[in-house]
Amino acid sequence: MRAVIIIYFIAVSCSTLLDAQVEYLRPSPAQTIIQRVGATDVEIKFSRPQMKGRKIFGGLVPYDQLWRTGANENTTIRFSHRVDIGSQTIEAGTYALQTLPGRRSWKFYLYRDTNYFDVPMELDSAKLIYLDEVPVQFLDTPEQTFTINIYDITETSASLGVSWENVSVRVPIQFHTREAMEAHMQEELDQNIMDYVIAASYYRERGIELEKAKLLTELAMSLRDEPSPWDQRAMGITMMKLGDRDAAKKYFIQGLEMATAIDHQYLVELIREELKKLND
Repeated sequence: MRAVIIIYFIAVSCSTLLDAQVEYLRPSPAQTIIQRVGATDVEIKFSRPQMKGRKIFGGLVPYDQLWRTGANENTTIRFSHRVDIGSQTIEAGTYALQTLPGRRSWKFYLYRDTNYFDVPMELDSAKLIYLDEVPVQFLDTPEQTFTINIYDITETSASLGVSWENVSVRVPIQFHTREAMEAHMQEELDQNIMDYVIAASYYRERGIELEKAKLLTELAMSLRDEPSPWDQRAMGITMMKLGDRDAAKKYFIQGLEMATAIDHQYLVELIREELKKLND
């Protein structure tokens, strides 16, 4: 038994080591870049081939043919909020990045389908998004390792840069920072409201710390554009448990009117039951 256990641990260790070596020795190692610009997150996943003395552009990578812009799996780029690239507005999401390298300029594209290892044999034109054409900048010192990065970062703009061999290209991106910030703030506001509602419900349902339940429900209501009929019912129950029957009745009636107006029959019946308890 002892020998079996030893053999098992050796096998597991060798397997783990082999897995690590295979990943470590990958000819074109994978890289992920995550960059926040303003209030938008940009995530790029790509593989980084080496020059290894080869002629890259016009050789390994032909001119005027769509390229997956890297090695191995498709290079992908994800935007957490919509952006503008060239004349296109790109909605939040993940896309395959494709380029058309030329001698003096490159064209940049996004492809809506990322489930390909390379550029699809048959492109679906409905999924291909032309972005922009940008001039080539020639480097004095060759870039031995294929590189993608985000450059020229401001609060509302940045550049997506690709460089390899003696070539560098950058395509400008405009970010809807105010819109993204407002979305972030709304998410935080919604979360705060839900936190207050959950905490108030905990106290109210157990009949403890009812003043806190009242305060938390009032906070939730104050953060909404307009209190919901559910808020009105919650306040009515809280006030009823606090012994303030007049206030409870006022909230129940307001909630009933709102629920009736939106034809929410289930809530209408719930509030009617609460009013019946209050009048018993």
